[in-house]
Amino acid sequence: MRNRFLFMIVFLVVVLLSGCAKQGMPSGGPKDTEPPKLKRAMPESRSLGFADNQFYIEFDEYVVLKDADNNVLVSPPMKNKPEIKTKGKGVQVKINDTLAENTTYLFQFKDAIADYNEGNLLPSMEYVFSTGNYIDSMTVRGRVVDALTLKPREEMVSVWLMHPSDAEEFVTSFGDSAAQAPKLAYVTRCNKDGSFSFNYIKAGEYRVFAVQNEDKNRLLGPSESVAFMDGTVKTRSMTDSVVKDSVVLQIYTPDVDKQRIMSCDFKSSGKVLVTTLLPMDAPVIDGGGEELIWRLNDKRDTLTLWTLRENCDSLQMVVNDATGISDTLKLRWRPKKVRGKPISQLQLGSGFEMKLNYKALPFYDTLSLKFNTPLGGLSGVRDSLVSVMYLKDSSLTYCAAVVDSSLMRARIVYDFKQGEKYKVAIAKDCFKDIYGRGNDSLSVAVSVTKAEEYGNLTVEVRDSTLLLPPDYITIVQLLDDKEAVVASENAFANVFKTPFPHLKPGKYRVRAIVDKNRNGKWDTGDFAAGIQPERVVYLPKTLDIRANWDFEEKLELSK
Repeated sequence: MRNRFLFMIVFLVVVLLSGCAKQGMPSGGPKDTEPPKLKRAMPESRSLGFADNQFYIEFDEYVVLKDADNNVLVSPPMKNKPEIKTKGKGVQVKINDTLAENTTYLFQFKDAIADYNEGNLLPSMEYVFSTGNYIDSMTVRGRVVDALTLKPREEMVSVWLMHPSDAEEFVTSFGDSAAQAPKLAYVTRCNKDGSFSFNYIKAGEYRVFAVQNEDKNRLLGPSESVAFMDGTVKTRSMTDSVVKDSVVLQIYTPDVDKQRIMSCDFKSSGKVLVTTLLPMDAPVIDGGGEELIWRLNDKRDTLTLWTLRENCDSLQMVVNDATGISDTLKLRWRPKKVRGKPISQLQLGSGFEMKLNYKALPFYDTLSLKFNTPLGGLSGVRDSLVSVMYLKDSSLTYCAAVVDSSLMRARIVYDFKQGEKYKVAIAKDCFKDIYGRGNDSLSVAVSVTKAEEYGNLTVEVRDSTLLLPPDYITIVQLLDDKEAVVASENAFANVFKTPFPHLKPGKYRVRAIVDKNRNGKWDTGDFAAGIQPERVVYLPKTLDIRANWDFEEKLELSK
């Protein structure tokens, strides 16, 4: 009995000891998410009487450089770029220029340094020194936003500070191919939120410019995005707490594209498509003896032409438009190949097609037939072509289809009721196009929406300052949650209430464009002429439009 008791004690001791001896896999600790930390600099930042040609910045861990040529900014700019490389746990900077006397130099490291192991970026770091006996301590700060969206741009935006005389020369020589790069007093780059700051600069007044200089040559091209401040800005002390966003620049891409024809070709039998870079005004077409029918799309940048000769395979025509088009076009059909076999022009195209514009008809809209080729013969009311069955009681009504002046749409004359369902049918060959081709039969179920499925919005635009010209127009636009324009209306002076009825429930934003030149669109600026882009004002909140609700909002232009 005693031996059994001793055996049990020894067994338990062995089990406990073996359990204590087990070793698990090390967890490795939490992942490093911290950027490198500055340990020291030699010479120290803010050194006076700097006479060296290099300095060294040491961190608490090994680091790597990220595109140092573009991410390390030096102000005032140096003629020769400094040589920057990693050394030990730090960064060595060798200066390849002769430093100016009594000058404060600032090196900005913007996303240029990351730790070696995890790649955690150090967002921004500054190293400053003076070749004189003091450090300049003034600043200019601000933001750069897109002139239309009023949001920061995702692309890299540089900001230039110039002395007024150098800025005047820069603006005057704009567009001159022989012009030299502008003389910059200081240079920096916007942060992701659009903010920028010029620190450690001399006291004085400066002109401010923001550019997206794609080729990085500091020569502003005619199509490169630019922003400029009217007049000059005065520096403030870096210790002043109210200097944030003292400058707000609105950057825009100049509208320098000239109107031109982008493409012109046969698309199918007797059908030609002409596309232009910009919208056309009122095009005039001369078919050179060939009889043509043509239509302009809603965006006014595409002309579709049909020859009355369906087998036409060559065409010479003259296209003129007040937007700057005056071209003679010579076209010839070139057979295409499908699976290596040529197909003729007559086999192209899908024939004469007809379809309804809606299967779920908005209660406020009209049910129409759309055709892909103009109709031939007489236009106008065509009786008893369409049958409409009311599915609630299976009653059948024959009604007319009114063809509009384009000969490519026909309105169905029937009183569709909200919330009801119908079956719309059209027999074969009820309509024929200019080539005598008839339509296929059509039978489609149509449901009609209800008024309470939509919300309504009224926007009242105000100008409390009364500084705008009396004949200006306000373009009021409604944007969806993807920033796409879903509705746009012109509000003339003194008629500031703009309705947006029948809106689908969802998130919307409202903006107003002050259209001073009354051309019905937002205009970019003119850098050479010193003209800023037309002003854009957003309603400061996002609207949540609900079904069966009426909303009213006020938008103040002076803010």
